[in-house]
Amino acid sequence: MIQRYWFALILLFSFLTALSHANDLNNFGCDFLDMQAFYMEELGVIGVTIVHLTQKMDKPEIKGFTKPLGPKKYLIALAEGLEPSEIRVTMAHELVHVRQLEEGSIKNSEFKRHYLDRSFEDEAFRLSLPLAAQFYTTHSCHDENQAKQ
Repeated sequence: MIQRYWFALILLFSFLTALSHANDLNNFGCDFLDMQAFYMEELGVIGVTIVHLTQKMDKPEIKGFTKPLGPKKYLIALAEGLEPSEIRVTMAHELVHVRQLEEGSIKNSEFKRHYLDRSFEDEAFRLSLPLAAQFYTTHSCHDENQAKQ
């Protein structure tokens, strides 16, 4: 019972976080949830629930992190005060980690290595910038919304 209330509270914070990033994140008027949906589709992340949180990070160089909450449920925390370009890249980076976790490609032994020496970080850095650039320069979410209606 307590677990259900805890999850409901996290979902409320997730909704508030999405609202706080509701500004347009590209020139086509796409918002935070449009961006997330685009990244998830591009990465092949299907049937997964993402909970968002904005928080102050312990170190200024940390822009975000991903934490499993349960089967096919993940928390993605973004640092407070990120610029729109940082939001685009960080969210793409963290969703690469969600895909990696779903595939089982992150090994616990990797966490013993320095952050930048972890193979899964290399992939997340390599994929996040092109994804963010594609979303920013070409993705028109409003055309898709009109096509569905």
